[in-house]
Amino acid sequence: MNINNRIIETDFPHNSKLPSGFSEEDILQLFIDEAEEILLLTNPSMEVEYVSESIERLLEIKVSDLTGKKVNDVLDHFPSLPLMKPNQKMVIPVTTPLSKRKFLIEFQFKPLFDNIGRVKAIFAIGRDVTDRENSLKKFKETAFKEKELNQLKSRFVSMASHEFRTPLATIQSSAMLIEMLLNKSDGPDTKERILNHVGKILNQTSRLTDITSDVLLLEKSIQPDLKIQLKKIPIAQFVNDLVKTINMENFERRIVKFFGPETDKNILTDSSLLVHILRNLILNALKYSEGALDPEVHIQFRGSFTEIMVKDYGLGIPKEDQEHIFGSFYRAKNVGNIKGTGLGLNIVKELTKKLNGEIWLNSKLGIGSEFFISLPSK
Repeated sequence: MNINNRIIETDFPHNSKLPSGFSEEDILQLFIDEAEEILLLTNPSMEVEYVSESIERLLEIKVSDLTGKKVNDVLDHFPSLPLMKPNQKMVIPVTTPLSKRKFLIEFQFKPLFDNIGRVKAIFAIGRDVTDRENSLKKFKETAFKEKELNQLKSRFVSMASHEFRTPLATIQSSAMLIEMLLNKSDGPDTKERILNHVGKILNQTSRLTDITSDVLLLEKSIQPDLKIQLKKIPIAQFVNDLVKTINMENFERRIVKFFGPETDKNILTDSSLLVHILRNLILNALKYSEGALDPEVHIQFRGSFTEIMVKDYGLGIPKEDQEHIFGSFYRAKNVGNIKGTGLGLNIVKELTKKLNGEIWLNSKLGIGSEFFISLPSK
C-alpha cells in the first residue's frame, strides 16, 4: 500500500477471503480512515510524513496543516525530540482551534529501525483518554482527601487523649476529695478546701467545653453551606471595641494596645465570624507572650482592602513550624506546657476564607509574631 510515497506492505492470511470488490489496500485504508485513533508516522526528526484523517475529526487539525511539519510545531505539548524508548507512552493536553474543546491524548510511540539499527521512522498512535484521565484525577483527589481525613482523625484522637486526660483526672480527683471532705466535715478549713476543688472542676469543665466548641466550630467552618450574614460595620471602631472588651475581661492585668487610622471606613463583612477570628488571634497574642511587652492590634487601609495586624512580643514560631501552623491539631514545638488544642488557627484560616480574606504571618523565634488579616473593603 502507498501512503504519501511510502510503501507499507500488507500481509493478510492466505486463507482469509476478501469482500467482493475490495483489495487488501482498500480494506487497510478503510480501517485507517474509520479508526478513532490518530495514526502518525514521522521521520527521525519528528517531521510528519503521514497522519490519519481522524485528527481532523477529533482535534480539528487539517492533515495538510500537519504534513511536512514537526509535530511539536502544531501540538504545543508534543515532545520536540525523538522518543528513544520503544512503546513509550505520554499524555498531552490539546485544545481544539475552533470549538476550544479540551482533550487529553495519549500517544504511544514505536521507533522503526533500519538494517544497521538506526531509527528510520517513528510510528505513533494517539487515543482520546480524556474521560480516563479525568476519572483518575478525581480518584486521586478523593484518595488524597481520604488520606488527609485519616490523618486528621489520627491527630484528633492523639489530641483528645492528651487534652481530655488531664481535666478529667482533675475533675475525678476533686470530686472524690469533695466527697471525703463532706463525709469528714469536722475541720474549720473544710469549706475553703471544698470551694478550691469546686473551682478546679469548673475550670477544667470550662476547658473541656472550649475544646468541644473548637471541634464543632472547625467542622462548621469547613462546610460549604455555612451561612454568611454580611452587613456594613465601621471596621476601626469595631476592632477597637473588641480590644476594649478583651481588656476588660482580662481585668486589665495586661493591656492589648490598639492603633487605628484617623478616618474610619465601613466594610461589608460577617461581624460574628470576624469577632471569632480576631478574639482567637488576640488571645493567642496574650497567651504566648507572658512577661513580654503588651500585644498590639493595628489597622491600615490599603486600596480596596483592610489589613488588620495582631502583633505580640512573645515566643515566636520556629521557622520549620510556620508552614504548618494553620493546620488542624498542629502546635509549634516551643509552646511547652501552654495549653491548647491546635485548632484555633485552623479555624481562623477557614473563617477568613469564608469572608473572602487572606491570612499570613511573620514570626521570629524569641522575638514575637505578627498575624495579618486582609479583608475586602467592599
